[in-house]
Amino acid sequence: MTLYQRKTLPSTLMGDPAPLPAELVGLSDACLADLSAAVPDAAEQLGYAGQGFFPFTPPPAPPPPVDQVNKIDFLRLFTNEELGGLLQAAKVSAAVAVYQYKLDQAEVVRLSDPDIQAGIPALEASGLLGPGRAAQILAGEAP
Repeated sequence: MTLYQRKTLPSTLMGDPAPLPAELVGLSDACLADLSAAVPDAAEQLGYAGQGFFPFTPPPAPPPPVDQVNKIDFLRLFTNEELGGLLQAAKVSAAVAVYQYKLDQAEVVRLSDPDIQAGIPALEASGLLGPGRAAQILAGEAP
């Protein structure tokens, strides 16, 4: 069933999508767009003077969240400064070195992977990433 949005002309505000009133079914979309111009007497009698009905087109669905990225695209989620800090930290922290080793072995990175889901917030908590950066990285948002 096609839904329509009611609009008082010439306003740009559209009403909520709803089924077309039964008394208007069968009119063309061109007539529905300005009832007063297309069928002035009927529009007045039915209480639709100065109004139009427009087919509702739902907005496109948002793209699915990014989950799997190749390694270079994963690294692009970090700033150069963040990557530099991580490389330095891997020299003195076994935990960061292990994380780096796992990344080196991966062919692709799944942002939903449990190691990524736990590791990125841990990097933020340790101060290697700025506040809020873990959420951005896990959402696949480049800086």
